[in-house]
This record gives sequence, C-alpha cells and structure tokens, in this order.
Amino acid sequence: MTKAREIVTRLEAVIGVDGAPVRLVSIIEIQLVEHFGLSAIEAAEKAEQCSSQVSRLIFKRLAESETAGTSPVLNIVGSTLDTVVGFCYVLPTDQSSIAGKKQQRIHIDTLLKKIKAITFSEFELFGKRILEELGAGQATVTPHGNDQGIDFFGQFSFGQLSDVPRPFLQLAHDVKLLFAGQAKHYPNRAISTSVVRELIGAISLARTKTFSSDGIDIFGDLDMRPFSPVVTLLFTTGTFSSGALHLAASAGIIAKSGEQLAVFLADRGVGMVRGASGVVFDEAAFERWLSGDSIDDENGIVNESRSVKANGLQRQSKESSCLVSSLEG
Repeated sequence: MTKAREIVTRLEAVIGVDGAPVRLVSIIEIQLVEHFGLSAIEAAEKAEQCSSQVSRLIFKRLAESETAGTSPVLNIVGSTLDTVVGFCYVLPTDQSSIAGKKQQRIHIDTLLKKIKAITFSEFELFGKRILEELGAGQATVTPHGNDQGIDFFGQFSFGQLSDVPRPFLQLAHDVKLLFAGQAKHYPNRAISTSVVRELIGAISLARTKTFSSDGIDIFGDLDMRPFSPVVTLLFTTGTFSSGALHLAASAGIIAKSGEQLAVFLADRGVGMVRGASGVVFDEAAFERWLSGDSIDDENGIVNESRSVKANGLQRQSKESSCLVSSLEG
C-alpha cells in the first residue's frame, strides 16, 4: 500500500521547488498510475482517499522547515486548499518583496554547493561575513594555529539600531551582544558532540581569559568578560548528529548546517544579481561578497541595501565626529 509520505516525496521530485500550481488530487492520481503502477480506477479512488492526508503532511513539512531554517519544496494554496505548488513559484497574489525572496530561494542548492567547495580558511572567513550579515561590527577571523578554539568573533551594539549618533543614547551604545563561533568545514560528515563540547570549553575559557600560554590576547577587541552576553555560533558545511544538535540546543549554542546557511544567504540575496530573466546566481558576485568587496556591484541584490547601510553608518560616524569636536571645542 502506497503511503502518504511516499506520495509527498514523489510530488516533491516531480513538481520541484518552482513548479506551477496543479490540482492536488489530479497530480496524485497521475503519479499513482505512472510511478506507483496502480490502474486508472485504483488511482482515482486512492487519490481521493489520501489527498487530505498528503495535504496535512505537506503543511507539516512547511512548519518543520520554518522552525529549522530550511526551505520546503511544496506548498498548498487555493481558496479550498486543493492546489499544490512549488514553494518558490511566484503567485499572482504575492507582494513584490515575497516574489523576490522566492526567486532567490530557487538558488539554495547552488549556494550550498558553493559553500561546500570553499576551502577551510575561506570557511572561517565565511563565518566572519555571516556575522556582518547579522549586523555585527568589528567582525574578525582569529589567527590560524592559535585561535584557542574560536574561529571568528564580533559584536553588536544596540546603538546601531538608532540614527542618533554618540554621545546621545549612550545607554543603547553601551549595551552590546558579543558573537563568537567555530566554522567546521565538514562537507561530507556530521558534526559530533565532541565538537560542541570543545566550543563550550573554548567560550568558558575565553570568558576568564584562560589560554594555552601567557601573553595571548587574540580576543582583545571582543572584550569578553565573565558576565558578557555572548551569542555562540557553530557553523558547518555539512550536517550535525542528533546528539550534537541536542547538546548545542541545551547549551544555548546556535548550530547551523550548510543547508541552513545556504537558505540564510539566499534570503539575504548573497551572490544574486538581477538578469534579463530575473534573479540569477553569479559566482563572481559570491566571491566578491566572501572577500568583502561587494558594495560597489550595481546589479547585486544584497549589495544595494548594504550600500545604503554603509553610507548611513559613514554619515553617522561623521556626524558623531563633528559633535564630539564641537563639544571638545
């Protein structure tokens, strides 16, 4: 007996992430005949019987993907929820912002392949660039061979959320979140619990500045102290074992797989450019982003917003300098 899970998996393969809308019962019936070998009469009866169960399973996968930060393949639409469609298919009712995000998510697989193909050292730089995408300032990659178990770090000041420069709203500028994390380039294997334990130990030692030898101060700019609020991140190009995910969640570590990172970058528009046929992935644009040279790309999606942000920060910095100078004068 064909199960609903098998049918949904088949529909994902046939419709795809950008497949056009089709009546759910009809596509189930077709696949029961063509792929599962049922007769036309059996398929028609089975399709009517299992369509609601298939629909519920698609909604379940939608919810699971949203929670996990991954991207689903299918969606159920229509006034009576009787139509299945690729999750990234742009519907006539979609707002322009949603339509753009859907077009970007089509390139998740390409982004994931690119992430897995970068080198070990580039993936540590990748961690730094992710921090910058999150809005962190002073993002830094720690020196190779003496990183004390932390590959990248940065900080975020709540003062960055305001257009008012220093010395105003000083409390907001004083409240900071610190970021510290590891980047594990394991494209073909899962992260184990030992890696999570290693990161927990590294953060604990960094809080008290307890390092492997005297005179080490590689986190000087981070200014991590015993009670500093630290967001701990663990990135991998591959996946995590179930035990590693459980331990990370229990410890409050944000652990992201290669797929989850690819989804985040797709949503941010990293490596995306606008072409004649819509949004396309451009490897050169991704390389410029990774190296930090993406602001001047006129066609880049993520770069336009960052140019505005960068100009705003530069303007804010100039205003702050003028204020301080006038106060000192």
